[in-house]
Amino acid sequence: MDSGSADVVLVYFIGSVGMLLLAGGIFFFFITYQKRLLQKQLELNQVRQEQQQQILQNTIQAQEKERKRIAQDLHDEVGAMLSVVKLNVGRIERKSEEENAKALAVETKIYLDDVITQVRRISRALLPPALEKLGLFFALEELANWVNKAEDLKIECWKSGEQFRFDSKKELALFRVVQELMNNAIKHSGATLINVNTRFSNKSLAIAIVDNGQGFNLEEKVNTGLGLKNLESRTEMAGARFKMRSTKGKGSRAIIFLDTNE
Repeated sequence: MDSGSADVVLVYFIGSVGMLLLAGGIFFFFITYQKRLLQKQLELNQVRQEQQQQILQNTIQAQEKERKRIAQDLHDEVGAMLSVVKLNVGRIERKSEEENAKALAVETKIYLDDVITQVRRISRALLPPALEKLGLFFALEELANWVNKAEDLKIECWKSGEQFRFDSKKELALFRVVQELMNNAIKHSGATLINVNTRFSNKSLAIAIVDNGQGFNLEEKVNTGLGLKNLESRTEMAGARFKMRSTKGKGSRAIIFLDTNE
């Protein structure tokens, strides 16, 4: 092979190697760019989720603040005014000489008793006094007793282990979760029995809420509703974990677990 041919071969070889290196560089740049783009997208999604979670938590905190205000107003102002009205009706009843007026006063007192009872029930639901004074289990038991008086179903509360107290905000958050699960079962499940089992053990707490209702498609609820996300957010605020299982025709079961040692 003469020198001219060798030079041509060398040029082709160097050119081919250069093209391969260039193609490899372009491919490497493309892969690196795609990885960075994917990483940025993941980071953006994470930021969005954190922002949504923060917005939801802020909303929940605002709701609790408003509930507290309304409960205090109902108890302190509306309840007091209704009691005064009841006393005045009693005076009218005693001083009235007409039988019709007396009968009307008696009937009015009965209605007032019902209204006062409902105001107390709403006030307790908004801000349960037993929660602060006696703890989570006894607040849930009181809630169940109020529901049993008003609804055509039975709520049974069971406790194992010795109750211990923990952060009041966490207690309130878990109370709201159980309260919402009860409300959902009452409104939508067609259940006749709800069991609330609370287990205290070695600074950990497990609550199981089980109903014998019609059940539902859990995946559809997760994808379409904010209710479960709200419950999950509340349990996260309390530092707890939340799991739910439901099958159509077989009722629902929710588990809340909190380890105060963590």
